[in-house]
Amino acid sequence: MTRLIKAGWFVSLLVSLAALLYVYASIPAEVIYRLDNFGNPVGEISRETFFYVSLIILVIANFSLYTVSRSLQYKDESIKNIMTSWQLSFAVVLNFFFIIVWNFISLVNSGEHYAYTNSGYLIYVALGLIALWVIALPVILIKKKISS
Repeated sequence: MTRLIKAGWFVSLLVSLAALLYVYASIPAEVIYRLDNFGNPVGEISRETFFYVSLIILVIANFSLYTVSRSLQYKDESIKNIMTSWQLSFAVVLNFFFIIVWNFISLVNSGEHYAYTNSGYLIYVALGLIALWVIALPVILIKKKISS
């Protein structure tokens, strides 16, 4: 099972990099990352800064979880498998969140008139997945403790 999750994490990492490159190619020289209540741009950064900051966040999130999952040692092998699987699957969830946010930023910067409420719920879905994954870890560990 752990090998399947590792493969899924690797594929999600490649998809995230492809999404970041696609968004980078489609955004203008100045990227709007914040709007006020009336839809007017409040915060802008350069395209290159957006790309490199996004890339750094992606790398830190993924490889910190990967290195922690590889370096932690547990007495119980089943706990080690649970923790490794959870950490890599959490990286998949974070990659999904990053893809949603980058596509939303691309949509805001596209210059087209678009009702953001049609796709804004995806950010809440991604945040809900992150919360669900964080809550699931103690539940899984308690369930394992009770069963053993």
